Amino acid sequence: MENNGIILLVDNDLYLNNINQNNFYWRDYTVLTATSYSEARLMLKKTEPDIIIMEAILPDGDGFDFCREIVSETLSSVVFLTIKTDSSDMVRGFTSGADEYLKKPVHSEVLAARVGAVMRRRKRTAV
Repeated sequence: MENNGIILLVDNDLYLNNINQNNFYWRDYTVLTATSYSEARLMLKKTEPDIIIMEAILPDGDGFDFCREIVSETLSSVVFLTIKTDSSDMVRGFTSGADEYLKKPVHSEVLAARVGAVMRRRKRTAV
């Protein structure tokens, strides 16, 4: 069985993390989860995921700042999956370095399709 890549889910909603973890596990991804930005930072010291799917709002920081940090220090792609739904938030997400911006709630098939598209772009640019 081929592994499609490594995904890090960063969200303090344990239920959503569990659903998304299972969603990607069955699509042959290795899935890591973190419930805070500080926990995600520790994981990033150990491994560099292909894609980081994250909430923009967590108790220990601002996701847009964390996204800037990620894109300056890793080659990981960032997908926001967030409750921040204003167009100004979306613009801020993309200008922070995000590759995709999805508003919660999103259907698991749509999330998987968007992540697949980001992964295909990553593979094309890596060649």
